[in-house]
Amino acid sequence: MKENKNGDRNNEIEVMPLKRDMSIIRSLLLDIEAEYTEGGFALEVTEEDEYSEEEMNYHLQLMKEAKLIKLETVFDEEEEEEELLIYGLTWEGHELLDSIREEAIWQQLLVKLKRERGSMPFSVLRKQAAKAAESYYASE
Repeated sequence: MKENKNGDRNNEIEVMPLKRDMSIIRSLLLDIEAEYTEGGFALEVTEEDEYSEEEMNYHLQLMKEAKLIKLETVFDEEEEEEELLIYGLTWEGHELLDSIREEAIWQQLLVKLKRERGSMPFSVLRKQAAKAAESYYASE
């Protein structure tokens, strides 16, 4: 329980601010591509997962806003809660994933991200990923 500004105790839950994490987005893109089923699916988060359900859901919503995935919020009457159903990657989602799929490319981008304190505009990251992928595939 937490006290509000009047000193009253209430049931407010402290919400931890979430930050966009491109490693989570890459991980989700890979998972969604591998798990795709025609009727849509819900991502199951287990204790073994590296990220929490809250982090995953937050990033799924960000990915929907960026038009990387097809996502719908539905109400599960049996569980009496909202559930996120994933219907696959969009063209943009496939394009981004194809440019960051290779571990060597991803590691190059992580170095750049760390230099920029862990964050850079998505448009810049996408351009950097495309350049790195072009260079990577041209050298093969």
